[in-house]
Amino acid sequence: MVRRTTRFAQCPVEELLRSRAVRARWRAGVAAAGIAAVVGLVGWAVFPAHSDPSRPAAGRTDPGLTQASRPQPSQSLPSGPVPRSSTPGSQSQSPTPRATPTGTGPHGAGALTSGLRLGVFTAGQPLASFDSQVGPAALVVSYVVWGTPDRWLARVIAAAAANHAEPILELYPGAFGHNASQIAAGSGGSDAWLRSLGQTIARVGDPVVISFFPEMNGRWRAWWSQSPAIYVRAFRHVHQVLSSRAGSLITWFWQPSAMHNSNADPMPWWPGRGYADVVAFDGYYYFPHDTFDAIFGATIRIIRRADPAIPIMIGETAAGPVYGRQAWEINNLFAGVRSHHLLGLVWFNRTQHMQPYQFHQDWRLQDHTAALAAFRACLARYGPLARLTT
Repeated sequence: MVRRTTRFAQCPVEELLRSRAVRARWRAGVAAAGIAAVVGLVGWAVFPAHSDPSRPAAGRTDPGLTQASRPQPSQSLPSGPVPRSSTPGSQSQSPTPRATPTGTGPHGAGALTSGLRLGVFTAGQPLASFDSQVGPAALVVSYVVWGTPDRWLARVIAAAAANHAEPILELYPGAFGHNASQIAAGSGGSDAWLRSLGQTIARVGDPVVISFFPEMNGRWRAWWSQSPAIYVRAFRHVHQVLSSRAGSLITWFWQPSAMHNSNADPMPWWPGRGYADVVAFDGYYYFPHDTFDAIFGATIRIIRRADPAIPIMIGETAAGPVYGRQAWEINNLFAGVRSHHLLGLVWFNRTQHMQPYQFHQDWRLQDHTAALAAFRACLARYGPLARLTT
């Protein structure tokens, strides 16, 4: 069965915001001087004139970010789950930490076999095409804005399972959840949508991965993650609401940005032991001197100091052709995953052609013969690949 795609599930909210910003900058050329100045400031925030070494994975940016809104590190690292406030019909017990899973998580309907876990964001292309041209993916990413209709999510989950893959639902702000404060409070329709999401997962009956507000430690996400303390409260609240309805089907990813260049230490945003099944951090080969250890090494070390038992994988990554060493970077990526004993990686398989080009490259493997050959050779060398059992 070919994987069906939807606007809601496949498009990051940042992409929608970016397209609006581009249109606004065009209108500014004929607007009054005062309006042009305002729109120009928005355009500067979305498309900075200089390359920023702490740009987000795949160059996705968020508007509305200011110096004052950057998240500040908390004074202490949360060492474990704090008992949460009970809601009617829910339980207040803290979840129990899990050992390294044989599948992705505690599934009631299917689990991943042993082996390297390959995931992909297909950018709307059929998952079956990626499987046949590159290799069989056990995980497939969908970007889900807060308030996405249930019927679309049900189709995404079922279509992934039909292709022997598990969907990673990366939850982003939307109509019923504008930021972490609103979601932590459950206000403005946020909890109603969360309960509906949990019921949809339970009704479909296939396993899913939930990743709440990825890259929360990036300054480009500060306008909706707000602060480490607020983010942790929101993460635990989302965990409580969804687990009460579909807990046995959900694997929880905690997905920060790797400490690549000036990205912040993610540990102040750590929700606590027992709230995450897998740490899956994001990082890209952006610069000509990048290596696996330069991008991911420091983050792996601090996570393993905080929780030596938690499984780790790369939650989003890619290497592009700009510097002419794409095949080398792919080999370096897979070697790093193996040497650091990670579960696997998720490849951002999308063509991007926007300035600055080092952050918006053509990451699609099928567009580069040498890169595709290197990637396929690594799958053969570091396999077997994990698959979802049904």
